[in-house]
Amino acid sequence: STCSTQSHRTNNETTMCRPSQNPIKPPLRLLLTQESFNATLPAKDDSNKLLQHSPYRYGLGGPDSMSTMLTVSIKVLLLFTLEHVVRLIIHKFSHIDPILHVERNRHILARHLAVDFGSLAICGFIAVKNRHTVCGELITHMKSWGKSDSMSDEETERRVFTYHPASQQMMVWFFAYQVKNMYDTIYWNDGIEFVIHHIFAGAAAWGGMFPGCCHFYALFYFGFSELSTAILCLLANFDDQFGVVGLEKVFPKTKIVLGALFVTSFIVCRCIMWPFVTHHFFKDTKKALASTHPLAASRKNFLHLLRFCCFGLSLIQFFFVAMIIQTGKEELAKLMS
Repeated sequence: STCSTQSHRTNNETTMCRPSQNPIKPPLRLLLTQESFNATLPAKDDSNKLLQHSPYRYGLGGPDSMSTMLTVSIKVLLLFTLEHVVRLIIHKFSHIDPILHVERNRHILARHLAVDFGSLAICGFIAVKNRHTVCGELITHMKSWGKSDSMSDEETERRVFTYHPASQQMMVWFFAYQVKNMYDTIYWNDGIEFVIHHIFAGAAAWGGMFPGCCHFYALFYFGFSELSTAILCLLANFDDQFGVVGLEKVFPKTKIVLGALFVTSFIVCRCIMWPFVTHHFFKDTKKALASTHPLAASRKNFLHLLRFCCFGLSLIQFFFVAMIIQTGKEELAKLMS
């Protein structure tokens, strides 16, 4: 009887220690605050609970993909609603100039102001707000022009595989924006190059959440670097192809100010910061691909995709610089004449 009791106790202990084959599904919830993105697992996970879950459902331990999809859907609906509200506001003040009497012009302005600028401004705000808690050592290293030892090779795995709630929150906003942007691109027939861009940008943002990696660098690529794009979206209103024809005649000084702000922000974010951050990104991801970290194996394919996207986007920067120089010459010639 004693042996039977001991055997029963041993079996119970073994069962209790065995990893659960069917983990309890987290409740479906709407992610509205940064606190709602906090990790659902403790920072020090000695039992490796994260490895028992699918990375494509639970990522790096934050909110699951179902709650994320629900939140993305709500944010996309919010962008549609906000765009419609801005259309109504512009219509109310259309007496300012006859150019606003045209419905198409009001729709273009609402898209660039409410959807494009609004979304990217939110992503930029989240990045600036959380810059020290997420990527403080990168900023320190950048300020020292690469002379500090804050970006040590020993911390590579932490930079690639650590979960950050702020990065997750920002990528949810960015992905929702890409969904709405894809709809607008098709509706307004912007061109196949924009469709391809939105697909890669959306895939990078979603992959950053599920399976999840590189949250350390997400703040720059989806936040800081998009600050210049946010200003470009405002400047796009003055473009004859994608904006409102004749708007520059109504607000000539506004166009000049936005142009100067865009060129300045592009030089800082894309010409100075981008090469510096990208150098460390490729260095860390290369080491992560050869890492024996428990989370590395299930994320290697996505790391390869991220490196490919980053390489392609880096090449595009050179074309943007050439376009900016050419456009700058044309605008300067207009001012001189």
